[in-house]
Amino acid sequence: MKLDEYIKSLEKEPQKKALPHYIEVDDVNDWGVMKKGKWFVIPDCWGVVHKDGKYTFFITADDDIGRIWHTEEREDEDSLVEYIKKKFDIRMAAAAHTSTDSDIMRRFIQRVYGYSENQAADVVAKFSEYNDIFDEFRNFQRHGRMEQERGNKVTEQGYTAEKLVETYHLKEVEAYKLLVRLREEPEAALEEFKTMNL
Repeated sequence: MKLDEYIKSLEKEPQKKALPHYIEVDDVNDWGVMKKGKWFVIPDCWGVVHKDGKYTFFITADDDIGRIWHTEEREDEDSLVEYIKKKFDIRMAAAAHTSTDSDIMRRFIQRVYGYSENQAADVVAKFSEYNDIFDEFRNFQRHGRMEQERGNKVTEQGYTAEKLVETYHLKEVEAYKLLVRLREEPEAALEEFKTMNL
């Protein structure tokens, strides 16, 4: 199979979801890729540079830096395509068994807070109705910080999850559930605060 045929075959689902996106570049080094005479760092992508009779396959890291984290050089196109196919087949197989963020969050809530599977699933379903709350709780789950990736904090009626934990001595998951309640039924939630033990 030729390289352009293989690239086209990856445009179908579910390959597009499981793999980094393909880009065309003029050159590559340890720090980035060159396009139209300028060097860039582009996260979570892959490509092939054909130069000096050799093919160089590269993948960039899927982080904010986006530096090159893997390269492979081959002298003929068929050998390169075979190598890429094997590497991506492994990634596709791994992706098929990778848990979604919701699955990971559900298991986290079960393990850390003692919820049943159904209880945890209900909480995750409610959080997922609000991207900002879901993302912030996921960030807490991953890094222990009650804030979003860029440092912003979800605020409802003057409360953040962190403030609710500190003020009312709540477990973190309860604080995020309360943020949802403050968003959906602010008056009722604020009235309930009056009966909470400080």
